[in-house]
Amino acid sequence: MRQRMNYYKIGLFVISSIVIISIFIIVLGAGNLFQKNLFLETYFDESIQGLDVGSIVKFRGVKIGTVKEITFVQDKYKLDPDSPDFSKGRYVLVKMAVKNFFNLSSKKEIDAVVTQMVNNGLRIKLTSQGLTGTSYLEIDYLNKESNVPLEIGWTPNEVYVPSTKSTITKIGASMDEFLKKLDAADIENMAKNLNTLVVTLDTSLKAANIGEMSANGNALLAEIRETNKELKKIVANPKMQDLPTRLNESLTLMSQSMNKLNNMLSNNNKDISVAVENFRIVTEDLREVSNNAKKYPSMLLFGEAPKSSEMGKK
Repeated sequence: MRQRMNYYKIGLFVISSIVIISIFIIVLGAGNLFQKNLFLETYFDESIQGLDVGSIVKFRGVKIGTVKEITFVQDKYKLDPDSPDFSKGRYVLVKMAVKNFFNLSSKKEIDAVVTQMVNNGLRIKLTSQGLTGTSYLEIDYLNKESNVPLEIGWTPNEVYVPSTKSTITKIGASMDEFLKKLDAADIENMAKNLNTLVVTLDTSLKAANIGEMSANGNALLAEIRETNKELKKIVANPKMQDLPTRLNESLTLMSQSMNKLNNMLSNNNKDISVAVENFRIVTEDLREVSNNAKKYPSMLLFGEAPKSSEMGKK
């Protein structure tokens, strides 16, 4: 009887534990069970090493979902071998489940909103988590001109957000381009030209008398220093200190004198005009006398020349 009671207690304990654990799981997962997820789809034309199903999806550093499926485009969409898009079947297809933060139920409305965000630069990028080797997807707004979306010729089943190349891929592409340019460059010829340039410079420096130039330069600097010292002495002279004041006083006196002269000319303008007119009359008289002296020189000694009628009577 006691053994049966122990079995009863054990069974009751196990059942109670199972019920409590189930309730705990339901309470913790209730939010996820009733939460409506939004499925996004993107494509990568690069290796997505480190990205697996269940990897984190972040929007500007905030976790908003996880990766649900990773496959190839050719496995999801049946592309015609004769179609130009057939070669794009190698693209890696990644499907994500994220929070429906748009609060929209219609896929058409969600597509319109996401299309507007994509036009503003919304892109998905593969990002590495440090040295662990794992990766996650980062959704953020990037430069539209430098992050052109992949061209696709099919209609995605889910809401489509274009991807962009990861930072590591961009660095690798830049290094490849640099190495191509380096290989194309004629390094050997450049080295020869550089050696020739060094020899030419060395010859030119030897031909130029650097020692004499240096000595002349030092002598010139010494003369400039002596001139500077003399100039400082002149400037430090007390008489030179008073020079600006004295010059200002002289200019003031000159200005006063000019004002007085101007006033005198203004006040005596009429007298000056009369004097000038008299001087003009005197000048004309002198000119007339001079002309008569040239015609009749005797007038200067004997007076007025005799008239022609009187000379005839005599």
